[in-house]
Amino acid sequence: MPLKLKSGFLMSSGDEGRLVMDSGVGDQIVIVARDALEAVADPPRVDEFRLQEYIDVFSRIASAKFDERLLDSCGHVHVTSEDVRTWHAAFPPR
Repeated sequence: MPLKLKSGFLMSSGDEGRLVMDSGVGDQIVIVARDALEAVADPPRVDEFRLQEYIDVFSRIASAKFDERLLDSCGHVHVTSEDVRTWHAAFPPR
């Protein structure tokens, strides 16, 4: 079942983002790594605007990883720069 985005924000440390997504049976926390924020677009940037600008991309990646049960030991999905590169290869920018 695909995850549905509820909200997203950059951590106060500025090191990573968090998405709160509905799994149908509860909330799923998604961690968007700093390197994923840097890799999603040029110029590389880690800020709230970048997270919000590409929140749909991060949500789609997270939902696909959740469906494949690619979770950490705490049950969270992590979106990394490798995930972003894979997404760019599948859906090149126009």
